[in-house]
Parts: sequence; structure tokens; C-alpha cells
Amino acid sequence: MIVPIALFLLYAAGAWLMLRSVEDRRLEPLAWALSLGALFAHSDAIVHLMRTVGPFSIGLLEAISLLAWTLAVLACLIALERQYRVLGAILLGSAALGATATGSGRRYPVDAVPAWELSAHILLSMAAAALLFAAVVTASMLVLLDRRLRTGRIADLPGLLPPIDVLEKVMFRLIGAGFALLTLSLFTGFVFVTNLFEQHLVHKTVLSLIAWVVFGTLIFGRLRYGWRGRAAVRFTLFGFATLTLAYFGSKFVLEDLLGRHWG
Repeated sequence: MIVPIALFLLYAAGAWLMLRSVEDRRLEPLAWALSLGALFAHSDAIVHLMRTVGPFSIGLLEAISLLAWTLAVLACLIALERQYRVLGAILLGSAALGATATGSGRRYPVDAVPAWELSAHILLSMAAAALLFAAVVTASMLVLLDRRLRTGRIADLPGLLPPIDVLEKVMFRLIGAGFALLTLSLFTGFVFVTNLFEQHLVHKTVLSLIAWVVFGTLIFGRLRYGWRGRAAVRFTLFGFATLTLAYFGSKFVLEDLLGRHWG
């Protein structure tokens, strides 16, 4: 229990200081020290897991921990740009919550699958989920700014958030990158499929493909028709909700309710 608690505290403190550093640059060194310290400690915990277990199919809690690690990496990259530091701080805060699952999940051996291929599929899935989660956070920020703009309260957030048009561009960049990785994840995932029903992969596959179609449609609409605003936000939220059900929802039902796992 020591490791998840320590990770939570480090990530949470790093997120809070990262947010404060937007207006007080003196806090930047400490914010980065805590954030990177949490990331390195989290990385060590995950590497230890992979070394001790070997080829594996991670359980629900370990999947959440791995997603948290991916979010922390993305948060640090985003926070390099000062104007996006609020987004980075929110992602670090999300990583703090997910890191509490570190080391507490169940691992299921998968001896028939080469370790590097399965690991590549898992990492691609987590990276895609992290990017699309960041897009959801950005979409939520857009909704907040839009409402404050409409009610004339935009001055309540001085210097904390970038302009709406900048945030919208960031959201679509995140969606584009996430969609590309999701495509690769689905492609590598089909390598492991021999029987959708025996491997309990029907719901995951169908929901993942629906999410892929949703994000693909949004990108096409943006490029072809210039979709933006509330329509883009709705597509983003619906696509990510479907993707969450595909992976984490299916895992929860399969492992915690039915006592099985993806074969």
C-alpha cells in the first residue's frame, strides 16, 4: 500500500504546484521535481511488474495504473508549453487517482502470446486512451470557456487558460494522434484474435470499432466540413465514453462479475 499512496501524493502535489506555477514561476522547479519524481517511481513499479510476471494480460486495476502512467507522461510533455500547463495539471491530477491502483490488480498469464507483441498492443491502447482522455479534458475546458463567455464571466479566469480557438486546435490534434494510435491498437489486437467468443472479445471489439468510427467521422467532418464547437465536443465525449466501455467496462464485467479474462 505504500507505493500507491506515495504515488498519489507525489502526483497530486505536482499537479497542484504545476497549476500554481502558471501565475508564480518560482514554483516551477518544485512542480517539475515532484511530477518527474512521481513518474520515475511509477515507471519503476511498472517495470518491476513486467519483469516479475513476464507475458501477461493485465487485470482491470493494473490497466488503470498503466493508463495513469501514460497520462503522466503526456501531462509532462504538454506542460512544457506554459499556456497548456492547466491541461497538464489536470492530467497529472487524473494520473494521481489512477496511480492508486498500482500493484493491487490481478495478472493473468498468457503463455501462447509473444511478450513484445502483447506489450506493444497494450501500450498502444493505453497511449490512444491517454490522448483521447486529454481531448475530453480539453473539450470540457472548451465548454467551461464557452459558458463563461456567454455569461460575461470570462474575466474570472485571468491568464489560466488559452483562447478558445487555441484550445480547439489542441483538442483536434489530440484526437488525430489518439485516432492514429487507436487504429494501430486495433490492428495489432486482431493478431491475437482466433475466436471472438471463446476469447471473450466480442463486446470489446464491437465497442472499440464503434469508438473508432465515431472519432474517424469527427476527423472527416472537421477536414471536409469544418466541424467545431458543440458538435465536435459531443462527438469527442461520446467516442471516449464508448472506448471506456470497450476496455474498462468490458474488463470489469468479465473479471469482477463473471470471473473470467480475455484469452
